[in-house]
Amino acid sequence: MIDRVQGYFGFTRVPFGRNLAPSMLHQHHSHRKAAARIAWCINNRAIGVVTGEVGSGKTVALKGAVASLDPARFTVIYQPNPEVGMRGLYDRIVTSLGGTPKFHLAALATQASAALAAEVDERGRTPAVVIDESHLLDHQELDAIRMLTNYDMDSTTPFAVLLIGQPTLRNG
Repeated sequence: MIDRVQGYFGFTRVPFGRNLAPSMLHQHHSHRKAAARIAWCINNRAIGVVTGEVGSGKTVALKGAVASLDPARFTVIYQPNPEVGMRGLYDRIVTSLGGTPKFHLAALATQASAALAAEVDERGRTPAVVIDESHLLDHQELDAIRMLTNYDMDSTTPFAVLLIGQPTLRNG
């Protein structure tokens, strides 16, 4: 069926697939506004929260914002599933930044924090930790994420955090 539709209209690929390049996305006002806010959070090493109903375009706006970033200046660490817990998030951070994760959770948490700081201090790139489906995080996990941002006696934050999720994230 899809082959016939593609042939009839002359499409070279499925027109509404999930793998569209960010440049191919419709740039309506709400999308541009959300992408700009996400980019602002990343540029300013802030903590940002983006919420919306399923299918409202949160991840599409994220793709647009990330595509606009200079890869020489920013490193995006995307965690699509927060149900891996803090161990999984720390592991993702360390491996994304080229390290080998330590076994014990306390050592891994310290290693993740140090890796984020080193990305800025040694390589000059701002890391952005993006956690999709963040409404699934519990209070303890949200607090652990906040603790990662407590750097240099809370005078600076070496990275940005973006929590993307459904509206229940705002109420948590």
